[in-house]
Amino acid sequence: MPSINGVAVPVRIQTKKRKERLEIESSELARVPRKSQIPQKEKAHHPPQGMEGCIHSSTAHGPSTKGVSRHHVAGSPVKKNGEITPADRRFRAEDEYPTHFTLPEIEIDIGSWMCLACPTSTSKCKDCKQYEGHEDSLIIAIHGECITGKFGKLSAIGVFYGRGNAGNISWPIPGKDDHSHTTQIAELTACLRALRNATSIIDKRRNMMRKGKVLMPLNSFIIKTDSEYLVRSLTEWLPKWKNNGWKTCKGVPVANAEMFKLVEAGIMMVEMVVQVKFWLVPKQSNMEATCLAKMAFTA
Repeated sequence: MPSINGVAVPVRIQTKKRKERLEIESSELARVPRKSQIPQKEKAHHPPQGMEGCIHSSTAHGPSTKGVSRHHVAGSPVKKNGEITPADRRFRAEDEYPTHFTLPEIEIDIGSWMCLACPTSTSKCKDCKQYEGHEDSLIIAIHGECITGKFGKLSAIGVFYGRGNAGNISWPIPGKDDHSHTTQIAELTACLRALRNATSIIDKRRNMMRKGKVLMPLNSFIIKTDSEYLVRSLTEWLPKWKNNGWKTCKGVPVANAEMFKLVEAGIMMVEMVVQVKFWLVPKQSNMEATCLAKMAFTA
């Protein structure tokens, strides 16, 4: 995580009206967290009536309706010519799923985590109204928020793993100068935190497996964001910047270049084990992470 000059101070909204509005927007997430758990390998099942939730898991993709095999292979991601290109890190739901899937249906709730739906699933569970999911493809939703308050700019991040997950993050970015608080810096900071926590999840799973736990092998982390700036930078523009000495096509230095270098290093660290993909969604489809970021302003 990059160090930002300044001292961490409590962040408060300066007007009662704004605070009340933010509290209303974030109230949906104000639930008592359940114990955070890493999804374990178990057969998809419907629990008896009276038990909370349904669990649907699978790692085998059948043939895609668009002619491409979507079978998940656990372990290190497949590399082309010894490396994974940035373009391979773009997750495009429209290319992966048949048209009968709506955007919310692609995300499957598996307790306190979210995972991708199986694109070959044709019917929903009668109890939880969800398609079958792939527990080997975990979704991490992120958001960076920046506002202008009475005493200057403030920014914060939200990282969302699932409802009730104790690892969900709502954190104000420290720093008193306005240069520390931009939407772009907040988005990059959220991405860095998600990548760091992804490595922690991998390490935790390894420790659990050493102790005899049988876990679902991970295939990928899908980082979901509503930031076109973040996704296009990491999947399209990054190679051009590097080849051009970290300058844009106009010859000016890339803004936040040092943070992009840290993000790239974080991606490569995670990809020693699993694939990292970035999923660009509309803002209204990323409300959980957005609410978490806004909650940091009301602390």
